[in-house]
Amino acid sequence: MHRIAPTPSGYLHLGNAANFAANALLAEGGPLLLRIDDLDRARFREEYLQDVFDVLRWLEIEWTHGPRDPADFEAQWSQEYRMPAYRKALAQLRQQPGVFACPCSRKELAGGGHRHGCLAGAVDPDRRDVAWRIDTRQHPLHDSMPWFAVRKKDGRPSYQLACTVDDMHFGITACARGADLRDSTEAQALLSDLLGYPQLHERIRFVHHPLLTEEGEKISKRQGARGVRERGVEREEVFAIAHTWLGA
Repeated sequence: MHRIAPTPSGYLHLGNAANFAANALLAEGGPLLLRIDDLDRARFREEYLQDVFDVLRWLEIEWTHGPRDPADFEAQWSQEYRMPAYRKALAQLRQQPGVFACPCSRKELAGGGHRHGCLAGAVDPDRRDVAWRIDTRQHPLHDSMPWFAVRKKDGRPSYQLACTVDDMHFGITACARGADLRDSTEAQALLSDLLGYPQLHERIRFVHHPLLTEEGEKISKRQGARGVRERGVEREEVFAIAHTWLGA
């Protein structure tokens, strides 16, 4: 099973559309899952959700699994419906010695230390307003994603945790994603090991493609990138980018 996994936090830009095309090409007409990541409800908008379906249909991409439209998504495909699986995974991780509770602010973490005895297990994991983090001190990820979270301070699962559980749940075997997510892939590989899943890189083929840029900066929804259909590009141009990424 291959997957497309957009986040409805902005209108999809050219890079998102090319990523959709790359995953469709990898699937080669086989099973293709549309998985919409909606845990970040603070940035979720109904118009962004609708845009996912509009862009897929504009690209003429046929997916075999997942929601058919926004109503179907809200009725049965939202990540909220998989919350029991995320909580089960968090309960497993709580027993791992490399997982610790942490009330540190971003400023405190940026300073490189834990002032509350977090790494020594001094913080009650059931305390309010604490995140659960992975101790990466002995792992290469420590330089790029030190102490990444698996549970956020509001008690909800992090992106890294949810993505790891979802890929296992849906039996994902291949995925094209941006080069900026290489570290996320490695974080998910570490989580996969801690959860006792089969090794991530043995069950999922990841293709990390280049990012599209404008004026030297990567195109980003957070930076207000224009929606792909506003740019006047053709479907064929989008697929041409994806073919280049995949070396076709």
